Order: sequence, then structure tokens, then C-alpha cells
Amino acid sequence: MTNIQNIALLSCISLSMAACSPSASDKKDGTTTLSADTAISTVDKDQAKNDSSSLQPAETGFIQQAAVGGLMEVEMGNLTTQKSKSPKVLAFAKRMITDHTAANKELQQIAESLGVKVPEALPSEEQSHLAMMRQSEANEYDQSYMDMMVKDHAKTIDLFNGATKFKNDKLRAFAQKTLPVLQQHNQMAIGIDSVIMVKKPDNRGDDLPNVDKKHKN
Repeated sequence: MTNIQNIALLSCISLSMAACSPSASDKKDGTTTLSADTAISTVDKDQAKNDSSSLQPAETGFIQQAAVGGLMEVEMGNLTTQKSKSPKVLAFAKRMITDHTAANKELQQIAESLGVKVPEALPSEEQSHLAMMRQSEANEYDQSYMDMMVKDHAKTIDLFNGATKFKNDKLRAFAQKTLPVLQQHNQMAIGIDSVIMVKKPDNRGDDLPNVDKKHKN
């Protein structure tokens, strides 16, 4: 092989190696190539952060209150299936478990998309109430539970009514979708609560409907 051919071959090899190696400027700048999945994940996190910062205090508060309320409904429903012997109360409790589990899951997904972390466990006040209900006597439990359901659903309806006016589209749509279900729960609770008989300390029987007329319909 001639010297000219050797020189040409070496030049080709050098050019090939240079093409395969990172450029000096790349090494100097420390630039790297992100995968498509990593880039999308970064965009999603940035978007969630931006969405979170754009929420109003009332909207963030709604997420927290609705999440805790939903968890409590499920926990109380589970406890009631263990404590109650009433077919009507048991059917109501199972309905609470089903409906509020679904609503809780949907709210959690919305919250995550907005960059808001929802509670995964009940706060201490709710845990104390739950513990107190566990200690209730069997003949008192159903009345206490249904009283609680009437009062809690009335408050929750007020909360969700306010949320139907939110600027955030996701939260407003969730509230509008869930509100009719809560109103139905409230009507069911009032109906069951109104027919449960309890005895007062003076041994007189009495109906305790605890009807909140403001939320009757």
C-alpha cells in the first residue's frame, strides 16, 4: 500500500471517531439528552405546580375538607357494617362505602393533577369520634350513626354548593357531579333517622328525626 493510500485511510478513521464522540463543546457545557418519558414527566410536574399556585385558598380548603369527610364516611360505613343489626342502616352504610370510595378516588386524581396532596388518614379529631362510636352500645349505635349522617351530609352539601361556583374547572365539575349524590344521601339519612326509636332518660319513647329543614330537599 502506498503512503498516499495510508494517509487517506488514517484520515477516514479519524473522521469516523470524531463523529461518534461527544463534541468538546458538549462536554464543556455538560449537556445531556433527556428521554421522551423524562421530558413529559418534567412537564407534567411543572404544570401541576403551576395549577396548584393558581388555586384560591377556598379551593385548596375544599379539597382538604372533602377528602377528610369522604374518608370519614367510608370508615363510619365500615364500622356500621360490624355494629348494626338493622337492615335499613346496613344498606345505607354500604351505600356510603360504595359512593364515597368512588368520590374519594376521583377527588384524589383531581388533586394530584393540581399538585395538591390530600390526607391519607383521618385527623385526630375524626379518629377520636370514630373511637367513641366503636364504644357505643348496640342499642344506641344506630341512632348515633344516623344522627351523624344527617348532620354531616347537611354540612357537606353546603361545602359542595360553594364549590359549584369555583373558578377551577376540575373542582367545579366535580362538585356539580357529586352534589346530587350527596343530596340523595341526605334524604335517605333523614328518612331512616326519623323512624329509629330511642328511649329518653325518663323512659319515654320518642322519635328523633333531627331533620334539618334547610337541607330536606
